[in-house]
Amino acid sequence: MTLIKGILFDFDGTLANTIDLIVATFEHTLQTRLGFKPPRQDIINTIGLPLADALDILSQRPDLVLELRKLYGEFNAANHDTMIKPIPGVAELLPALKERGLKIAIVTSKKPPMLERGMRCLDMLPYVDTIVSVVDTERGKPYADPMLLACQRLQLAPEECLCVGDSPFDIQSGNAAGNITVAVEYTCLDWSTIMEQGKPDYTIAKPMDLLSLMDKLNGNKKVR
Repeated sequence: MTLIKGILFDFDGTLANTIDLIVATFEHTLQTRLGFKPPRQDIINTIGLPLADALDILSQRPDLVLELRKLYGEFNAANHDTMIKPIPGVAELLPALKERGLKIAIVTSKKPPMLERGMRCLDMLPYVDTIVSVVDTERGKPYADPMLLACQRLQLAPEECLCVGDSPFDIQSGNAAGNITVAVEYTCLDWSTIMEQGKPDYTIAKPMDLLSLMDKLNGNKKVR
């Protein structure tokens, strides 16, 4: 079996708990401009999509997406640092993966400034080799393009990388790229939807479970 040499992580909901921040930002944006708040689960179901697509779905006003994005960005930037939270186990997982010689990419639908701000808040910068953001590919998740670019930047073949995410869009993107896909069970998204629409190769209950999965896939072989 091919040796796994890289991990392609989603950010929101996979490495960082930003769910309350995202929900609050969508609620503020749509309440301010359109006078309504979508149901919380409807907002959560769009997590993983590019922001413009999510706003289009939730607002049903494609003509207002540019204006809504501006409102979204202002609220998110003002509240980001106080509302982002760590996911238990991630702080231990990332250095453990690096000790094993694995390359790490973050593949996200965020823009680079907010992603890097979140990584800095949670002390992730030293462990990440490259990022692929929403501005790096013409097509975002669930298409293969972001994952393929991450593999290219890590100088690895798609089959040498695990794609780890908390939404069906993450898993669909990884599957389309030819990665081995891993869904995290600590997601706030509907699990049956992830399993039915994403069809991940593996699942993990908590971040540190990724280490035992790596041992299983690589047969305890050293990457370096």
